[in-house]
Amino acid sequence: MTPETLAAEATFPRIVPKPSRPSLDAGFDPRTAVAFFGIMIAAMLFIAYNLYIDVTRSGVTTTTWAPFGVALFIALAFEFVNGFHDTANAVATVIYTHS
Repeated sequence: MTPETLAAEATFPRIVPKPSRPSLDAGFDPRTAVAFFGIMIAAMLFIAYNLYIDVTRSGVTTTTWAPFGVALFIALAFEFVNGFHDTANAVATVIYTHS
């Protein structure tokens, strides 16, 4: 290296870019948990409100909401478990084909 190059690097040091990968070992900000649970509570209230409106408009006169809650729980549980199976099938395909 020439003296001019050394002098230029001493004056203007190289900028080393930060790694593009996220730091997964770091904790998260407490505001993240507040936002997540806030969205979850808002979604549950939205579901409960719309279920109430739909049942009220249908003219069904029931003394309990349990059948509707159980049906909703079973449907959501099925969708959740079905996602596990879909993911396993997708991963197995990639592993089997060596792609």
